[in-house]
Amino acid sequence: MSLPIAPHNADLADVVQDAERRTLSFARRRLLLGITGVGGSVLLSVIWLAALLTGIVRVPSDWPIAGVPLAAAVNAPLLVLMVFAGHTVLLAIVEFIGGAIAVRERPSFFKWFTAWLRGVFVQGAILAGVTFGAALAASQLGLVGVLGVIFGASIALIVAQGFIAKLVASLRTEPADESVGALALEHGVRDTAVRVVHATDEAFVGGWIGVRAPTLWIPARWTAPEHRDLLAVQFARRHTQFTTGARRRGLLRAVLWPVAGVALFAPILPWSATDAAFWLALPALSTLWTFVAVLLLPSLSRPIVYNADAAAAQRVGTSKVVNAIRQLDTWQDDEPERSPGVEFIFHPVPSRANRERALARVHRKTFGGAHQQTRLTLFTSLTAFGLLGRVVHCNIGRPELWAVYPGD
Repeated sequence: MSLPIAPHNADLADVVQDAERRTLSFARRRLLLGITGVGGSVLLSVIWLAALLTGIVRVPSDWPIAGVPLAAAVNAPLLVLMVFAGHTVLLAIVEFIGGAIAVRERPSFFKWFTAWLRGVFVQGAILAGVTFGAALAASQLGLVGVLGVIFGASIALIVAQGFIAKLVASLRTEPADESVGALALEHGVRDTAVRVVHATDEAFVGGWIGVRAPTLWIPARWTAPEHRDLLAVQFARRHTQFTTGARRRGLLRAVLWPVAGVALFAPILPWSATDAAFWLALPALSTLWTFVAVLLLPSLSRPIVYNADAAAAQRVGTSKVVNAIRQLDTWQDDEPERSPGVEFIFHPVPSRANRERALARVHRKTFGGAHQQTRLTLFTSLTAFGLLGRVVHCNIGRPELWAVYPGD
């Protein structure tokens, strides 16, 4: 009787390497989830619009709620929330995988579900409030009233971004201590503007929050002594993003994008803003318009990443910037290289290797750009009833990243 012979060490190494090649990386698993979430949302939107336009789904234009004043303004939020709830239920399993399975630190189902449900309810409340105001304005001004409310709501969302982030997720903030404040001042950021955020998600990077008196949110993990160089790099980068106007451009375009989509495409719908079917169709229409943003706007987001890297390198040195880029990438995608097509379509933040190569070039051309353009637009798209904001690969199933997205 012959016994099985153990493989040689070289053979065993080949087996391990083959298994690793067959296993999808963390970044690719997240990307596939995002493609599923975004692709599923787009497909559902197309099917839903087709059902409404062909009459498969019919809702009376005067759908009544007996005994309720301002019935039209109450009907509209209920209709929008019906679509929102349907989308949520149909994609719940993908969000569960994104938040509780395809993450480095897996929470218990109960912990994930309660956090997810909290975020969903907050988003639903924002949708209901915006829809109520838009429908009320529509009763007096038609589509112009709807556009005005969407524009105002987008500004309000940007102004209240920090407050909304704390409502969506359990985020605790505190002022910077003396050492962190001194480091901020050293790199041009007011110490009193810095807020240290205690977030559990390692991909949380904070950023500039607010408009009139913006504060700079930084994750508590960055303040650890071993990450002091990383913190210095990020203060230098955030200073550049603010002083060059890149953040201002990102905010302005993020406010204009949702209202532009409704202004362009709502007039071609066969219903007026006072018809029930209009409010059933608008979330699908805006979701498709947000999908256009997901495809086009990353190209406007990447240049400022390169610019901020270069400015930080001039201030603190290239080696510290490279080390910071590598650590931040480890906490997020952990994907040193990407194909040009994947990066062009899916990633507003360039790959680690592309950023390092850009720093190595003496003469580097950039074309302006806007800080967090893509992800700020995903955030404000909720005011036009777009439903893609929480199903993209960087934040699907992760409520701490629904209002303050990960990034550079």
